[in-house]
Parts: sequence; structure tokens; C-alpha cells
Amino acid sequence: MRKNALWLVTAVSSMALIVGPGLPAAAAEPALATTASQTYTYDLATATTSDPVTQAKIDRITAQLPPDWRARLAAVRAESGIEPSGLQNAIAAAIDPGDYECGDTAFSAWADQMIGGIDFGTLFILLIFGVLDYPTYDAVLYGSSANQAAYGLPAEYQNSMSVAFRAAQKFWDVPLGDVDFLAMQNDMLQDPARVARMVTLFLGLTGDDARSIAEQLIAIIDADPGLAGGDSPLFTLNAFAFSAVDETEPPFAGLPDKMVFGEGMFTALEVLGISDAGPRAVLGHEMAHHVQYEAGLFTSPLTGPEATRRTELMADAFGTYFVTHARGLALNDRRVLEAERAFYEVGDCSFTSAGHHGTPNQRLRASTWGAELADGAQKQGHILPSLTLDSKFEQQLPVFVAPDAND
Repeated sequence: MRKNALWLVTAVSSMALIVGPGLPAAAAEPALATTASQTYTYDLATATTSDPVTQAKIDRITAQLPPDWRARLAAVRAESGIEPSGLQNAIAAAIDPGDYECGDTAFSAWADQMIGGIDFGTLFILLIFGVLDYPTYDAVLYGSSANQAAYGLPAEYQNSMSVAFRAAQKFWDVPLGDVDFLAMQNDMLQDPARVARMVTLFLGLTGDDARSIAEQLIAIIDADPGLAGGDSPLFTLNAFAFSAVDETEPPFAGLPDKMVFGEGMFTALEVLGISDAGPRAVLGHEMAHHVQYEAGLFTSPLTGPEATRRTELMADAFGTYFVTHARGLALNDRRVLEAERAFYEVGDCSFTSAGHHGTPNQRLRASTWGAELADGAQKQGHILPSLTLDSKFEQQLPVFVAPDAND
């Protein structure tokens, strides 16, 4: 399976906890959380905590699980090739402040505030049982635009986003007509049947056993005020492109290409004051990933974080090229600035993470370059072929990622 390209790597909160399969070894030390009267340890390596209340909840669930539940969860993730959710990836990064300017943004401050309002024990439980991945896998495996009740876009964005999606399908010189466009809705984790389906996938239980675990997880979510009764935007703070073109094994073989937009991402862009052009910029970015799938642009000599950064910055550049081009969405100057800010705000400083998308400044450079390329074309009606655009991008990539601390 080709790896799905996630929009977001959430900033780490002051309660840095998040480690897990495939994440940097440096993050594998037990985390600490302090309450008014007690400091507890939380160790994802063993799925244990010194917090007796949280440990009791974990024990009740694990008593019903098969002995190999942790290995099964890790195997499903590894076989799928799907990156962890944004919240799952909220890890501290190794940063060299002497080379790159990479500070907080309004987006990271908002994300930190949201995460900081969640009980640490609740976060721990959701992480060890893979719950934060459930909305993503639910959308990939079962989501369809034909089911508007469960996977429909928010009503206020339905028209503008549908128009932008169809425009993107027509704009590029690769076949995108088979991509299905749908949403992840915040309340997915309030549906016992859908949560039980994920318990079956990740933890290996079926029937009443899966339903029992699902109900316990929902109760844990409902009991935490920081998760808004299960309707928290953190659950769907993401947007991604998905393709299973090379997959031959179930459950992913034969799935259609998808462009999935999380309800939480709309909320974040509203908070940032860029709800006009911002969502369409994100859509342009994700559809650019489908261009990469179709044109074979994921391959490069780069590896690890640098490889991911290259594909993400390319999607920033391609996406902004589309939304600003006269034959794309033709955004005006104010909206172009909003689109560029959308990429800047969700840049990340996770230089050592395999999910590194580029720093805020790098994302802004790539996006601005895409807009300038569209604006400066001699023939505004001419759309550069995707391979030509790629060639120009590769020449500029060293400029985008150059050290900038002294700029």
C-alpha cells in the first residue's frame, strides 16, 4: 500500500506523553504527570501507570483482551502503512535552534491548550489502545461520500469544498476522477458499533466482547470534560489523501482512492481566522498528494524525515499553485495570504520524526513559491504539466529547506 499522506503533526503539549510503536526511541522514557497532590508515572512500553484509578481502567480492559493484543495493534499499523493521527504524533522533537527558526504558532498554541485540558490518564488509555487512530481507519476502511450521515462535510462547507474538489480533479493532468471525497466527523467515537469494529481490527475481539470494550472506551471518553462529551475536534484534527493502489491483502485491497477531511481541521482553521481560503488550501495540498500517487512523485533518494518533508513541501507548492492559478481556484490576494498562512501555522519542528512535514518557514516558502509561479506565468491560461512542475520544485527544494535562523 502507498502510504497515506497526513496533513498534520500536532505540536507537543506541556504534558508531553506521546510515544509508541515506530516513534523515536528518545521518547520512550516513562512520562510524568503531576496532580495537586501526587506525581504519577506513565509508561507506554509496558502500558502501566502508578495512577491507581487509570491502571484499574486499563486492567479491566486488558483482562478481556487476548495476550498478544499489543503485538496485533502494532502489526495492523505496520501492515497498513497509515501514519499515526496528528494527536498520536504530538511528540517532542530534537531541535537545533542554531540552524532553524522554528517557534510556536497560533495553531500550536491552540492545540496545546486543547490537549492540556484532557486528563493525563485518559490520554494514556486512548494511546495504549490505539483509540486516536480509530477515526482515521474508520474513514479509510468504511467511509464513503454516499453515507452523508456518517461521513458528510459540515453543512456550511459543503458547497465551497465540493466545488474546490471538482476543480482539483479537472485541473491536473493525471486521472483523479475516481477519488472519493468525504469527512471524518468528531462523534465517530460515540458510536458503539463503529468503535467495536475498530476494536476487532486492532485488538482481535469480536461480537459481544468487542462491544464491551467499545462501551468501556466510550465511557472513559465521556467522563473527561476535556473531550467535550466525545465531540472533541482533536479526534479529527487531520486531513489526508489515501491510495491502496499497490495493496493486495485485506482489509485494504480494492479500496477506492480517498480524500478525507476531518471536522476538527475545519474547527482549527476557524479558530485561526482563516476559514475562508484555509480549508481549500488544505484540500489543494491533499489532492496534490493524489497527483504524486498517480505521477510517481513519492520516489526520491531521500529517506526518513527528509523524504517526508520533500513530499509535503511539494504538496504545499502544488496545492498553492492550484488554488491561486487562474484556471484553478483563482484566489485573490487576501485569500492567497490566508492559504499561505494555513501551511505556515501547521508546520512542525519534529526534525527527527518520520512524519516531519517541514518547519513553518519552510512550508511558507514552498507555498509562496507555488503562488508566485502561478501568478508569474506568461500565459495565465496555461497549466504546467505535473512532471514539469515537479522538475521546477526539485530545483527549488534546497532553497526551501536551507537554514534560516539568521534570516
